Amino acid sequence: MAALPPEKVYLVASAALALASAAVCGTFIWRHASAPQVALAKVELSDAPYAATVADAAIVKTDTWTSPSSQTRGRDWIYDTFTPPEIFYNARSKHFTVKPPAALTEDGALEEAFGVELVTVRPEPFRLQLIGYVGGEGTWRGTFEMVTTGEVFLGGAGRAVPKLGLTIKSLEVRTVDIKIPDSMTTRQRVATAVVRDDKTGRDVTLTHRERYFTGGLSAFVAATGDEATREVRAGDSFVLGEVTYRIGKILLSPASIEISKEGPTLTQPDRRTLTPREADDSAPADATPTTQ
Repeated sequence: MAALPPEKVYLVASAALALASAAVCGTFIWRHASAPQVALAKVELSDAPYAATVADAAIVKTDTWTSPSSQTRGRDWIYDTFTPPEIFYNARSKHFTVKPPAALTEDGALEEAFGVELVTVRPEPFRLQLIGYVGGEGTWRGTFEMVTTGEVFLGGAGRAVPKLGLTIKSLEVRTVDIKIPDSMTTRQRVATAVVRDDKTGRDVTLTHRERYFTGGLSAFVAATGDEATREVRAGDSFVLGEVTYRIGKILLSPASIEISKEGPTLTQPDRRTLTPREADDSAPADATPTTQ
């Protein structure tokens, strides 16, 4: 049987598709016509005349917010929610500082100077240091320095230092191995003294090769623009003019102090965290406090 030409195949397929579409449409028309009719709801109109009414006003409760209390970080932080602060970076101290916008200070005036600057923070050395030795076997004497006064004296076992409340219990000089970084080990004489602290009842071991620190910290502050410094510790207070300053926490890394200012012109204490006004190149290399 010969195959039908392509045009006849297309014609037959089109006719079959048309018949199928007509059958489907006829089925939907028959289902719609034979479906039961749903009665529409009757709308009942009222004969009463229209009368306008007014709804009762909603009850609104009004609360008055209290004024915000002073923040613990002090008067410096006066920024509103959408007020960008001015941030400055000190390349020498490697710290950021924030300056309040003048437009937001009281009466739009510039804020008065705090009056005190932090110069440096250092570990607190023990009040007596062993800085050297003299003599020979059986006659060794240590060279001691009173840190508070700078006074230097020679002393051995049994020597009392009533000014500092200390007593030198023992002193010896021994040859020990000293490890030098990136070099060979050497043998050197090292003087060691055991000192009795009469105030605490504890023994402290000093050597002439390194300073001994108590573990406490001291800060050096100065009046703004002044070179003369004052040594302070946590809990100290001092007066400049009519203003009283109180020292809070002291931190070594990063160097900073918490300080508050009270005076007759201030309605509340002005609390700030101060960082050094400039890098302190004279800080000791072994700045980490060591205790025994």
